[in-house]
Amino acid sequence: MSLIVLYFLYSLSLLADVELLPVEVKGLKELNTFSFSDQVSIGEEELQNHPIGLISSDLEKIPGVIASQNGGPGGRISFFIRGTESRHVSFILDGLKINDTSNTDRQFDSSFFTSPFLKEITLSKGPQAVLYGSDAMGGLIELKTRKGERAPETRLNISGGSYGTISSSLSNDWKTTKHNGSITYSTFHTDGLSRLNKKRFDAKEQDATDITQALSSSEHRWGNKTQTDLLAGFLRGKSEQDGLSNDNSHDYSRNDQYLLQQKTNLEFSKDQAISLRSGLNRHQRLNNSLVSHKDFFNGDLYQNEFLHRIKNERIDLLSGVSSEHERAKANELNRSFDLHSLFLQSALKVEMLKFHLGGRIDRHSKYGEFKTGSIGISAGELSFQYSEGYKAPSLYQLYGPDSFGSPVGNANLIPETNHSLELMWKKSTDQFETSVTAFQNRLSNLFTYIFGQGYINQQRFIAEGVELNGKIKDNFYSISMNLTHQNFREEESPVLRRPYNSASGTLSYFPSETIEVNFLGRWYSSRKDVTSKLNGFEVFELGMRKKWSQDEISIQLKNIFDREYEEVYGFSVLGRSVFTGYEHRF
Repeated sequence: MSLIVLYFLYSLSLLADVELLPVEVKGLKELNTFSFSDQVSIGEEELQNHPIGLISSDLEKIPGVIASQNGGPGGRISFFIRGTESRHVSFILDGLKINDTSNTDRQFDSSFFTSPFLKEITLSKGPQAVLYGSDAMGGLIELKTRKGERAPETRLNISGGSYGTISSSLSNDWKTTKHNGSITYSTFHTDGLSRLNKKRFDAKEQDATDITQALSSSEHRWGNKTQTDLLAGFLRGKSEQDGLSNDNSHDYSRNDQYLLQQKTNLEFSKDQAISLRSGLNRHQRLNNSLVSHKDFFNGDLYQNEFLHRIKNERIDLLSGVSSEHERAKANELNRSFDLHSLFLQSALKVEMLKFHLGGRIDRHSKYGEFKTGSIGISAGELSFQYSEGYKAPSLYQLYGPDSFGSPVGNANLIPETNHSLELMWKKSTDQFETSVTAFQNRLSNLFTYIFGQGYINQQRFIAEGVELNGKIKDNFYSISMNLTHQNFREEESPVLRRPYNSASGTLSYFPSETIEVNFLGRWYSSRKDVTSKLNGFEVFELGMRKKWSQDEISIQLKNIFDREYEEVYGFSVLGRSVFTGYEHRF
């Protein structure tokens, strides 16, 4: 059916020989319109501030986000937002859900994801379930691709540095009268460092990581009212892993991801449009270890969605229906489920006041019906947001095979839930930005794995706190600082790897239009881990960029003071290291 639609649209395009105007009204889920939750965006310029383009380096600097990685580049990295679990963060790429359906908890692992093809990253804190359903229970990270904005241009990037690290990317932005897009191919290799740290395990063996990515993103205008976006990508990440206490095990994990999506937008009038989206997110993961030999885990997520949007000066109304088919296959697992959804989100402006109200009904083939909602009000610089979120168990958590004779999956699990409150004051001018946010997340029915019992609904807790953010900017410098304090109560078991206090700051200096110097620092207070207490730490890095008309060089010095610390008990972090990069545009 989709091929027929595309053929019809292509036939219409043959009737027009002039350059077409962009479609004005799109059926998009614009969270800045339909939610007052705190959002942070990282633009393309900021993404190029460091030579090694791993998005994990950008995400860990966002205020309120706590990052923990299992042993340097290639090790699994987790992000905790306002006290919620790392599996409660949903990742989307141009609207396509890319969380890993092959792993235990459907968490997206960004350690294999690089940024040369990205235009922007936006983090939305708090549940976003009304528009994005399960997984967006603690927050949403939206990745947007380039679509030929700099056409005609070809970019070549080469970078490298400590730990035998070298990466490269080649991208092309192209454009015709009716079509435009970007094609990017990138590679990354590092000899790495031992996943297990030397202090606790006397670990010395280097664990290497290799990443390959190829992605095409484009938009095609078939008429003044119709546009189709196409996305196709392949991503491969392979990394050596250490055993629980064996530094020389030579285990490795490989993850192949295939992405395919089409979005067609049809504008009926200046204030009404519909959008049809279909996509595939496929993961094929292989673990090779001395203990379990070769284990494979395959996961597929098929997505279809229809949106209808009505927009004018006072009201913005978005409605939609969607369906998802999730399938997981492993050595002793072959299961699937379906999720069908109906949602409605509205935004209203009345002079100085803004309101939004939304609701969603999900029907799960195993659990039946779920309802989530959100409501918010904004008056000038003050806003209030209430949101509900949930996360359905993964197929592995439901049906995972026994391990070492002990049960893993539990078909009686019920979804996790979150009831979230957020009160924010925000003020912005040309010279400064500042905000104060108070938040509370009430999490229930959380999944816990217990050896001998498998996965159970055991934990609940309340995470609450306050975030302070400020930024001063001028033609020659900018200073940004933030502080997050959070506390946990009514916890049925310890809340791990989330500090009570964290802070970060950036000083940027622009001595000329072509030179930029950045000094960054972040600090975490002590926190609990599975078997021990992790000490607090502070870490600093320095970066510099120099631009010419067609060339650019950059240098980054990480962990300047060679600080020894742990983000996860027993795992390593990068010591003092330096990376450099060169880009040529032609």
